[in-house]
Amino acid sequence: MEQLKSEYFKKLESAGGDVVDRYKLKLGLINNVDPYVLKDDDLRFEVEVFPAVTAIDIVTYLVLTHSFYTQQQMKAYKSLLGYKYFEAGFVQKIGAVKINERVVVVGTVKHSQRMTEAPLKVWLICEEDGSVRNGHCTCMAGAGEACSHVAAILYSLEYIHINRSNISCTDVKAYWKVPTVTKVPIVKLSELRWRSIKPSVTINTKRIIPPIKDSELQTLLSECQSAGTSAALMSVVEPFASSVAIDRTPQLPSIYVNLYRPEHENKSYEELLQLVMTVPENITPDDCVAINNATKEQSRSREWFNQRSGRITASNFKRACKTSISKPSVSLIKSICYPLLHNFKTKATNWGLSHEINAISDYVNYQRLTHRNFNVERCGLIINPQFPAFGASPDGLQSCDCCGEGTVEVKCPYVLRNMDIVSYANGKNSCLTVIDGDIGLKKDHAYYYQVQLQMKVTNLPFCSFVLWSPNEIFVETILSNEDFWACEYPKAKQFHEKVILPELLGRLYTNDASQSWCCCKSMDDGRPMIKCDNDNCEIQWYHVECKLRRKVNEGLNY
Repeated sequence: MEQLKSEYFKKLESAGGDVVDRYKLKLGLINNVDPYVLKDDDLRFEVEVFPAVTAIDIVTYLVLTHSFYTQQQMKAYKSLLGYKYFEAGFVQKIGAVKINERVVVVGTVKHSQRMTEAPLKVWLICEEDGSVRNGHCTCMAGAGEACSHVAAILYSLEYIHINRSNISCTDVKAYWKVPTVTKVPIVKLSELRWRSIKPSVTINTKRIIPPIKDSELQTLLSECQSAGTSAALMSVVEPFASSVAIDRTPQLPSIYVNLYRPEHENKSYEELLQLVMTVPENITPDDCVAINNATKEQSRSREWFNQRSGRITASNFKRACKTSISKPSVSLIKSICYPLLHNFKTKATNWGLSHEINAISDYVNYQRLTHRNFNVERCGLIINPQFPAFGASPDGLQSCDCCGEGTVEVKCPYVLRNMDIVSYANGKNSCLTVIDGDIGLKKDHAYYYQVQLQMKVTNLPFCSFVLWSPNEIFVETILSNEDFWACEYPKAKQFHEKVILPELLGRLYTNDASQSWCCCKSMDDGRPMIKCDNDNCEIQWYHVECKLRRKVNEGLNY
């Protein structure tokens, strides 16, 4: 059956170049259906058909997604202002249809300056969970996939998602639409009515604020300086400007952040492994110190997430050691390679974060009863030049005159808010174990893996593992286990080399089109394949030519 093409598509074909090639590539995600040929009868307008787009999905697409044309992040910050288009009613109509397990959203948006012209046509390809794959618009910047009109449609989808649960089943379709604008009258500036989008908010236009006098400004800035604070004005107003220090902080190295190239997506697994050998992973001790100092706010620091990208951190150490190399956990890969995008919060994590400061304070007071000059300092992401692919962010670094230096790892389990530690230790899902009446951390638990990696990257001999509840505190001193490290480190290192780096280079595991098969980890390209009869085989399907060319692992029955 011949593919139907819109007049817009035909114009792109006649012009040729990268734009039409990109357009065809995007249509490949939806069975080569051109959204611009879809009529109203082909679309649905009920709320349940629209994808669950959230604010983070909008920022991820417009700012963080890599452009097809530049291979750099789009960083379309100005397009975030497309909310004004939605707010002003320029979005005229939106419909959606499901094609190839994806949701295609089609809409029209009015020109901001030429209201009498036909509206611009926009379409988006989204996953049902709200993540945005591609977009297009008929405006002059539409081929860039991140114009303000695309953003306006995205904000409309967010509005639908936010209000989805507040509408009853008896409401009519398209109930979510804000009033559209068909005409903007031309008036004098003096006749414009300035008001907030919220009708309850009024603006007092009669209040006159007198300009600040030079003497008052000098007094204000002098008081700021005396208080030890600073203001932006101090950098341009003398005599304060001469004393303001210029920030000459060097840019921190991010060796795993910019490895991806679109052309790598077409490479086989073996070719990606060859590229892995060319990745420079060296980092200097000075860089490690700078990264630690720049990330002491940890989860409140964007640089902390940036430096964690592509590194196996202590909290993921056990999973990295245990996951299959041939069929690795995709969720683990995403959390390691894209930590900022896959950062999640639950009641349990919020509980832990909100009580961490109190827990450390209680721990310090407890230890000062028996230790001389005991102190705990905050730290950031710690990287050891000997293990650049790993990192750890202990909750603190402790020191005292009697025991020396060590790490501190604090846990505030949500379940302990209403339970004592002994009962928790005897529970089924506890991180603790009870042996002959003594409570201790389980050596096969993820927390044990976590503190062992922390001690290794910090080169410190022990860790104080602290379990805190509102009513009591448990502390165990855990020593660095060299036998454990010698056994588990090679597993995690192999996982980083054979899974994480191929993902960072070519998105081997997170690209929908890259489902791999066989021991060569290639895509299904039509070559003859045979299935393994062993139900425990992790690969299952093999290319015939690969079986003949390679010595297949013993125990596989074809």
